[in-house]
Parts: sequence; structure tokens; C-alpha cells
Amino acid sequence: MARLTIRVDLGKGGALGPGKIRLLEQIHAHGSISEAGRSMGMSYRRAWLLVDSLNRSIRQPVVSKQTGGRRGGGARLTPWGRRLVERYRAIETDAAFQRWVIAEIR
Repeated sequence: MARLTIRVDLGKGGALGPGKIRLLEQIHAHGSISEAGRSMGMSYRRAWLLVDSLNRSIRQPVVSKQTGGRRGGGARLTPWGRRLVERYRAIETDAAFQRWVIAEIR
């Protein structure tokens, strides 16, 4: 069965697609880049590199990080990051609906 995948090219070699969006959702759910990466079967380094590339590719940071210490570190989506996830999912839903409409017409 065919699948619809949305990818947004950000220039400078950066892109935003379902994997990075899922990572952002997991960061929001866990409050941690390492936990988000672990939940997706990836290393902390890989997750951190993806977050860093997003923060560099988009005009405003999508994830804010707090360095570890006595109380531990953490990460959270910025308001811009939450909006980015919401908009991406809305585009994905709309595109899937449009695909369904076209299939029904045929």
C-alpha cells in the first residue's frame, strides 16, 4: 500500500520530516533528549545531533536544553517547537485527506 510522507526542505542541507517530528513529540512527552532518543531506539548523540540541526536550520530554536547538574538536565519544546509540530501534523492530515478525496473521485 502506498504511503504519504511529508518532508520540508529547510535549506543548507536540513530537512524536517516524520522522524524529526516524532523526536520532538517524544522530547515533549519525556522532557529529555536522551529519553526521547531511547524511546525511538537511537543514541543520545544521534538525538542531540538531530535537535541541534533543527535548532540551527530554523529561525527560532525548537528545543531548549538545560544542562545537567545536581537536579539533572532536561529539554523541552519551545512555543515555536510546539507550533512547528502542530503545523506539520496539520499539513500531514490535510494532505492525507486530499489523497483520499482524489482516490475516491477516481
